[in-house]
Amino acid sequence: MYNCKVYQECGAASMTLLNNDFKSLKDISQELGLTYQQVADISSRTEKKNYQKFKYYPKIEITKIPKTKSTE
Repeated sequence: MYNCKVYQECGAASMTLLNNDFKSLKDISQELGLTYQQVADISSRTEKKNYQKFKYYPKIEITKIPKTKSTE
């Protein structure tokens, strides 16, 4: 499971465009209209890419949700 959050910050204002959980990176790519490789790159990046330096670039955060064991 992965959580995908797409948002834009402009000064003190913030707007969340998407904040959903998905089963796979492929599902995220279909939702965002990106290729699987682009989504994999976003989820694993540690440095800013050149295209992220634009003033109005939406921030995309993809985080893996750890599996938890049920305590029954």
